[in-house]
Amino acid sequence: SLITEAVRGEGAHLIDREGKRFMPDYHEMAELAPRDVVSRAILTQVSLTDFTHVYLDCRPIGGERFTRRFPGIARLLEQFELDPGNDPIPVHPAAHYMIGGVRTDEHTRTSIAGLYACGEAACSGLNGANRLASNSLLEGLVFGEVAGRIAGASLDAGARLSDGAPPRIVSNIPVSDKSALDLHDVRSSLRSVMWRHVGIQRTGDRLTEVMEMIDFWSRYTLDKIFDDRDGWQVQNMLLVGALITQAAHWREESRGTHYRLDHAEPRDNYHVHELWQCGREGPDVEPVQGSSMSHAAR
Repeated sequence: SLITEAVRGEGAHLIDREGKRFMPDYHEMAELAPRDVVSRAILTQVSLTDFTHVYLDCRPIGGERFTRRFPGIARLLEQFELDPGNDPIPVHPAAHYMIGGVRTDEHTRTSIAGLYACGEAACSGLNGANRLASNSLLEGLVFGEVAGRIAGASLDAGARLSDGAPPRIVSNIPVSDKSALDLHDVRSSLRSVMWRHVGIQRTGDRLTEVMEMIDFWSRYTLDKIFDDRDGWQVQNMLLVGALITQAAHWREESRGTHYRLDHAEPRDNYHVHELWQCGREGPDVEPVQGSSMSHAAR
């Protein structure tokens, strides 16, 4: 379950297993630091204390005020017999949003005629390298309306859909000679390795290992035709996982939520957008327009 970072904005503190508040040691804004800073701080603190999590201490907010401001979270905590006015809440970082996605223009159009993308599926440029709180709702509302309006305007009244053949799917995945496949095992293994090695902190060596693992799984999965949603989801997860890992390996710097232990600082030559396309070895790059704020200034 997710707890909105607005709770920290309301005054909650992050504390370790000893009850010590630790965020002031990592950033001058403490709990209000950018989310990538907070995530790495929690991960570091978990390692230092040899524990599985830290705690969100909502006692500075007060139980009545918490329930009034966050009724949904209060009901959720009640299911776990936690009282935010008295009990610190065990927390750990989690991946729950895709900052990148399918490239679109300002009208949600993609490179395929008639295909539109918006919200989390799209890379509109609205979020930058570190998504702001609640920006996902804004993006979905604004560009969802834009996509519907533009798609509707592109159709002639009474026109029939094309009877032509759909675009041919291009794949560079070798066809395997294996038929047996444990989808649950592939899904579970992929999720685990993506979190461990392509999550909050990354290194080039680990990213290389993950790319090799995904390539191996893909040879047994992406050439299959499935009749159920589970198969399609695993295929999509492998494709997206491969793209994320390749992009992270190529970007030998740290910027926003992308943090490389072996390249911990931003580099000017990577102040670009990456565009990855099927069948190409590396990305096309475009300079970021209209950005003058330094990495340290955020």
